[in-house]
Amino acid sequence: MDANENPLLKALPPAVDWLSYLTILEYNLAPKQLPVLHGLLQDTTFTANVGWDLVHLLLPLLPESRTCLQDIARLGNPREVVLKVTELLEALATADEFDDVAEEAEGNSSELEQSTKTHAAVPSDVWTSSFHGHDAPSVLSIYKDQDLPPKPPSRVSQFCALVDMLAVLHPRIKTKHPSRFLSTSLQPLLSAYASLLTYDEPIDAVLDFIKTFAGTKRPKLPPRKNSIQVLTQPQGSSGAAPDPEANEEPVAPEENDLQQRLIQSFLTFVVEGYLSSLPAGDDIVAMCWSTRLRQQSYPEKKVPGKDSACEAFEKDERLHRQDSILGQMLALARDLNLVPEELATTLVEPEYLITDDSDDLPSSASEVPLSRPGCLYLLCATIASNVFFHAPSTIPHLSTFAIYSTILRGFLSPEQFTGSIGTESLSLIDSLLFLESYISEIPGFGKKLPDDKIFNSHLQCLSLLSANTPSRTLRYNAHVLATRVFHAHPSGDRRFSIIKDNLEYCPYENLKASAIGWLKDEIVNARRLERSIPHSKPRTETEVKTTPFGEANCMSIMARHVFLRPTDMTDDAFLAHQNYYLAVLNLYYLLLTMGGRGEYPYIDTIDDGLDYRSNHDWLTDMEHRIKKFREENEEEAGMGLMEGLIATCHEKLIPHNDGCQ
Repeated sequence: MDANENPLLKALPPAVDWLSYLTILEYNLAPKQLPVLHGLLQDTTFTANVGWDLVHLLLPLLPESRTCLQDIARLGNPREVVLKVTELLEALATADEFDDVAEEAEGNSSELEQSTKTHAAVPSDVWTSSFHGHDAPSVLSIYKDQDLPPKPPSRVSQFCALVDMLAVLHPRIKTKHPSRFLSTSLQPLLSAYASLLTYDEPIDAVLDFIKTFAGTKRPKLPPRKNSIQVLTQPQGSSGAAPDPEANEEPVAPEENDLQQRLIQSFLTFVVEGYLSSLPAGDDIVAMCWSTRLRQQSYPEKKVPGKDSACEAFEKDERLHRQDSILGQMLALARDLNLVPEELATTLVEPEYLITDDSDDLPSSASEVPLSRPGCLYLLCATIASNVFFHAPSTIPHLSTFAIYSTILRGFLSPEQFTGSIGTESLSLIDSLLFLESYISEIPGFGKKLPDDKIFNSHLQCLSLLSANTPSRTLRYNAHVLATRVFHAHPSGDRRFSIIKDNLEYCPYENLKASAIGWLKDEIVNARRLERSIPHSKPRTETEVKTTPFGEANCMSIMARHVFLRPTDMTDDAFLAHQNYYLAVLNLYYLLLTMGGRGEYPYIDTIDDGLDYRSNHDWLTDMEHRIKKFREENEEEAGMGLMEGLIATCHEKLIPHNDGCQ
């Protein structure tokens, strides 16, 4: 087309007024006109007058229109354009029409073709559609002279383009209160980001946006083979025009503090969103911090022939990228002076985050909350970078049980609804378990325990996590921690009472099985302590008091809660108790192996607390119940292991029974 005949050039003001020119531009905007528009946008007067109203028209033309969008960000009126971009982000957060149209364009091309032909006869002034309150040509209208409309850009590419514009626009705004523009943009940006968490590109774009406020230019993440990311790399604000409405007054220090706080807060919510979106597999859950630390602390328990979690994060590209992104987030937190001590303070003092729910913009940094889960994730990432990668880190002092207990109960409160504990985000559960695993290995962790009420609440939280969490890996990690916390209590009487209460009142069979394991550990430890004291030296009153499990008659108290009658159960109930009965049989065998004052001192006292005539009858009932289960069910269901334990126990008991005859 001859330049003189090009409507974008021919109608330039003063040939028509700016409003009329905008109408002409809207009607004639097409991909082939983008080079011409790019040239026109180099004129700041032109861009200031029409640029802000072109953004929503250029989005459907991505990726070809990206250069023009950057022109508008660099040379348009930043205050007007930033409001337009904010509006589009608000719409993008809730709209999915572009993805729907894209799917229809691929799967229903004939229908779209018919739709295009039908609309071709419609007058041009009808070819407009509302986009968040503004009239704009529809995607189909722009291409009505073609056989088929091209595939519209994805929401991801639109989001990245808009975020790149914000990264240029906000530094250009020179006003006494720039935080007002920033706070207005951040919430829609966060909402739009939250709607695209399943994609990789949005997090890269958002982190690049935060870097513009961090004050330190860091290298970008390694490029991924994705056309969207390549086409949406920001060009920066080089060559940007000054703010035409610039305020020459210097920005007050309080305003600078508020801006920094807004970005700090935004980062914590971005971190929360990212971690909450991470996938969970059978063995690898989110960042897998708790499992990596457990496997690193106990390398002898590594499964032969299977990669550990640490090895998986080194070898798998997706997992390695997760570590890289957390590294970028940590670097940004440091650049923004969001130090670990403040993260810990936010977790320990939840009231620190309580703010007014009004819609008024914040007027001071103290009114801007941080995301508590985001702070937890950043604190765990700081510790993980030191533990797994030996990165120099300043880790706050969290070496007491009381401090961590406060953090745990800030996220999980059994007083509210015990059934909900374990249904939280797997990233949250993994992080809480990782943090306690790390703290519990610090010397002095269990020296000063809180009162029994707080201790019980803490132990209940961990126990419920081990019962309800859908991830088997996290359930095991929670069980390991619950066991460590239980044994940390200095009072043997209190530990005895906890086991008894769990066996008597707990509704979860796997937690009862855990209590049986605790009982077995306590008996072993008590007997070990007893053997460490010379026989010629009697035990002191304190030693006897703190080790009630060393007394054989402890089993007479526990017996009725441990040796449940299996014949009273249906097949389904018996199968549900399988792990519990395995734990009891293991305990029973352990008691048979312990000598002392009598041949079987613990076994001999069981009968005093049983409803049975003898514990041998219980063992026989178990044998008969398994046989009945086999007769009525085709599946073996793991009964062989219990049968083997029962046979072993019978062999141990035969000499004892013969000696009693």
